[in-house]
Amino acid sequence: MKKLLRRYAELKDELIDYTDEFHDDMMYDIEGYYSEQLDDEDKADLAKQVEAFENILKGYKALKYKFG
Repeated sequence: MKKLLRRYAELKDELIDYTDEFHDDMMYDIEGYYSEQLDDEDKADLAKQVEAFENILKGYKALKYKFG
């Protein structure tokens, strides 16, 4: 669980290089995960969230503007 939360925080910081759209919501989400008692469903939700942001970051990194 802590590994997922660490990665979520890393993604928040990495994404700021591309957009600040997600930063605050991710920060509040991370704080919520740390402050609550989590069950298996919460852990599965966090894993999906981390995977989604991994994909978003991968997409931003893949952008190569030819004329922009």
